[in-house]
Amino acid sequence: MSKPDLKKVKWKEVEAPSTWRPRKGDELVGWFMGRTKKNGKFGEYTVITVLVPYKGAVMVSGSKIIQLADSSMIRAGEPIKIVYCGKIDIGEERQMKTFKMYQGEGESLATENIPERYRS
Repeated sequence: MSKPDLKKVKWKEVEAPSTWRPRKGDELVGWFMGRTKKNGKFGEYTVITVLVPYKGAVMVSGSKIIQLADSSMIRAGEPIKIVYCGKIDIGEERQMKTFKMYQGEGESLATENIPERYRS
């Protein structure tokens, strides 16, 4: 078996997803790409990634959006719309981001159109 020749590889720059920092009422519409864990100053947390047309991959964090994605059983490539509803007090001087999530009934993204890093 011969070794691949890296000189013949076409290279494409990889861009990191941006973080969605919405205001109350803002919407994010695209295709669900999955979820991943991140580490932050308060420890490990989960984000979902949405592929937004003409914008690229966008990360969304918050317990509520993770719960909605889990309960909907949404799969990579399915249309998704997220509406940011603001923050609510949850006691002990803490707040939680709240969202509404809508799962599209239209066509999903074809597997070949899902960037390879998001395919399972």
